[in-house]
Order: sequence, then structure tokens, then C-alpha cells
Amino acid sequence: MSISLRILEDVSTIEKNINSAIAEEVNKRIIKNQSNIISDIRKRIPSWIVSQPEVKSLVSQEANSLKGQFGIASNTSVIVNTIISSLLNTISFKFIRYNEKFVGGFEVYVQPSDFNNLLSLPEGHVVYNSTDLHWLNWLLLKGDSTIVANYQYNPQTGIGRSNLGNMVKQGSFRVPPEFSGTKDNNFITRALIGSEQEKEVTDIFIKYLK
Repeated sequence: MSISLRILEDVSTIEKNINSAIAEEVNKRIIKNQSNIISDIRKRIPSWIVSQPEVKSLVSQEANSLKGQFGIASNTSVIVNTIISSLLNTISFKFIRYNEKFVGGFEVYVQPSDFNNLLSLPEGHVVYNSTDLHWLNWLLLKGDSTIVANYQYNPQTGIGRSNLGNMVKQGSFRVPPEFSGTKDNNFITRALIGSEQEKEVTDIFIKYLK
């Protein structure tokens, strides 16, 4: 007994059908696991934020820390958690279905570029003698520009609002250059953008495609 098979479609048609089937399976898995993908990304972001030198300085009790220089008397660890929570609430996901040519993709959006969600946080302000000191705005957007003229920071534990130092009348004050940020380059953008972060996000997608 012999069985013969005859393939009616040409090679290009077969290849197209196979690719279409693969693309459809990929689409199904991504759509099915969308909430899991977002959840896994949300879990990664806090570690990216707290690893930034600016955040480490904010929660430090050293006299020359950002906590001291900004005169923050409250618990800066709580403030950092509030910043992270606000950032996590901005996550959104856009998926363009793949076709038989594997044209498609996904985009994960985190943190609006105007930073309004963070700049509107009351925790980003220090109110002193009826003066509103918007330190988070300084840190995110002011770069190396002078913030306070004719005063500079005097690091000394046991004095000032933060108990880490105070301002003395001489020189000028700005965010230290190693921490200064602008709209396109600050501790939030540096935490979210990079080859390591991209790899972690890609690994998350791969996990749900297996």
C-alpha cells in the first residue's frame, strides 16, 4: 500500500500561512497576558527608581545629602514611595497586532513627559515661613541654574529644618551638578530608560510568549 501526497500551494503561500498562524498565536498570548505583563513591569520599576543616586541621597541622613540641602524635615522614604506610586499609576500599554510579515509591536508608556503628576504632589514642596520651596521641581527640571541667590547650604548635623544643615548668607544655591535634572534627563528618565531596563521588559514579554 502506498500513499502519495500532492501539495497544491506554492512555497510562498505555505510560508505565508505558517507565518500567519505564528503571528496569530503571538497576538493571542500577548492579549491574554496583557494584565500580567503590566503587573510584572510594575514590580520592576520601584527598584529602578530607588537605585538612582538622587533617591539614595534623598533618603540619606548625611549632612550633605539632598534631604539636608532641600531642608526636608519629613520622612523622605515615605516621599519616595509616594513618587513611585504616582509614577506607577501612569503605566499604559499599546499593542499593534503582528501580521504574517511579523510587522507589529508593543509600547509601554510610563510617566508623562510634562511630569505634572509628580510636580503636583504636595510631598514635593517644603513650606517654610509662608515660602513654598518646590524642591522636586528643582531636582527634576532646573538643571544647574541658580535657585537661591546670596545663600548657600551649610552642612552641619543638629541644625536647620532637616536637622542636617542650614542656609547661610553667602554665595548661591543650586542643585548639585551630579544630581541636577532637566525635562529630558533627570532621575526619573534615567531610571526608566536604558539598555538594562529594555532587556528586563523584553524578558517579561518573552516569558509570556513561551
